Amino acid sequence: MRLPFASLALVGLLLSGCSSPPVRFYTLGAPAIGSNLPASTAPETILAVDPVIIPDYLDSQDILVRDGDLLDRSANGRWASRLSRGVTDLVTAQLSRSWPSVFVTTHPSAGSPQTRLVITINRLDITKSGQGTLEADWSFVPTDEHHPVVRQRASFSAQGSVATDDGTAALTRELVNQLAVKIGTSAPVM
Repeated sequence: MRLPFASLALVGLLLSGCSSPPVRFYTLGAPAIGSNLPASTAPETILAVDPVIIPDYLDSQDILVRDGDLLDRSANGRWASRLSRGVTDLVTAQLSRSWPSVFVTTHPSAGSPQTRLVITINRLDITKSGQGTLEADWSFVPTDEHHPVVRQRASFSAQGSVATDDGTAALTRELVNQLAVKIGTSAPVM
C-alpha cells in the first residue's frame, strides 16, 4: 500500500516542478498617477483624448521585444490591458497633472470638449539590446472650425535593461512619459 502512495506523491512532485511560473500583468502606471490629482473645480476647458493609435502588431496584451525582424513575446509577462489603452491612460494622467486648469479626459460624455487630442504612434520598438524608440504624430483638433489644427511630430529614445519584463515595462513607460511631456509643452493656448 505504501509503494503506490509514494509513487503517486513522487509523480505529483515531478509534475509540479514542470509547471511554468505564473503570468504577471503590467501597467504603465497611470492609475497611481491619477490618484494624486488635486480635486477639480469645474474647469472651463475640456480636452478629450482620443484612444491612441499604435501599430496593429503591438496593440495586444503581449509584451514584445524586437530582435532584428523577429518579435519575441514574453513567456510570463502581459500588459494588464491592450497597449493602446495603457498608453492612452498614461498620457491622459500625465497631461492632467501638467494642466490642472484643464479637464483632460478620455470620456467625451464628460462635457463638450473645446479640443480633441489625436495621437498616432508610428513606431514603438524595444530591442533586445535595451534600446527603445518611439515615433509619434499628434494633433490638437479644436471644435471651433475657425481655429487651426495644431500638428506635431517627434521621436524619442531611451536605453534600459530588458533582461526582465519589469525592465521592458519600465523602458516602455519612460518612452510614453517622454511623449506626454512633449505633448504637454506643445499644446496650443487652451
